[in-house]
Amino acid sequence: MTRRKRNQKLLREQCTRVSVLLSFLEGTETAISHALGHANASTLSRVRAGMTFLDSETLAKLGAIDVQGVAVPNLHWVLTGVGAPFLGKPGRKTALVSALCDLASHAFEEDRR
Repeated sequence: MTRRKRNQKLLREQCTRVSVLLSFLEGTETAISHALGHANASTLSRVRAGMTFLDSETLAKLGAIDVQGVAVPNLHWVLTGVGAPFLGKPGRKTALVSALCDLASHAFEEDRR
């Protein structure tokens, strides 16, 4: 059985959404890569270039990363583009999470152009 070809448009959109989320994380590309379980930043560079996507283990780690103390990435949005880019952490101000989501959504739309 042959392997089905990857939908390149979907790959680019998912990679763009990951890139947008990564831009909201604190730290260097290398530090973020290490937090996601990678030895160096080459995988993230390939994701940013739209050449490859993250594996499920890395996605799980991405979904648990604290974003500016108020939110975590929404993996449903990463995969489908549906919903808000971030999910608020319990007890955090929803206005801050909403502002983060607006910024990320705007950045995604800009990158698509």
